[in-house]
Amino acid sequence: MKKIIIPDALRSRVLPPTIGLGLTSLLLFTFFLVDIFRARVIDIDYTMKILKEKHQKENKNFGISKVVFQKGFNDKGPDLRCITWSSKLLYSGWNNDKKDRDFFIDYYVPSGKKAIICATPALAASLSAHPKKRFLYEVSKTELDDGLYVRVVVGVSEVRETCKLVTGSVDCANSILGRQAIVKYEP
Repeated sequence: MKKIIIPDALRSRVLPPTIGLGLTSLLLFTFFLVDIFRARVIDIDYTMKILKEKHQKENKNFGISKVVFQKGFNDKGPDLRCITWSSKLLYSGWNNDKKDRDFFIDYYVPSGKKAIICATPALAASLSAHPKKRFLYEVSKTELDDGLYVRVVVGVSEVRETCKLVTGSVDCANSILGRQAIVKYEP
């Protein structure tokens, strides 16, 4: 068997940066784009009960009732349902609140399906690092069927200003932010 001979000059100059770049790329990919790590279960029965109660209290012409959940992200660890369950993205973007513009992602969950919210380690770590920041999601019923709209709010308003300073556009990180939290429902 022949040994591959790598010159010392090439080994000392090229090999360490190549290994470092490969490991850094793998770490960034895993940290920002993989959606199999943290999951929060959406209790559909409890949510539907609250929505029915709100609908009975409010005037039907007033508008669509919604339930807002604001909690920490410490429910569950890695969950394989984040890979196997389905997802239907509706829209993502920045809200219009002038005080605190947060990024949001809207998903649809069909009626009678269990649902979970899968988050990347980056989002879970940022929520854990800032105890005052809470994980926020809103659930409302659709008008056409008994399905649900789930809006996940990713509280990273700092990214908007940084993008505007660096690239001139506030939307430079939207594709990465849109992958931070994904609502999955059982097939």
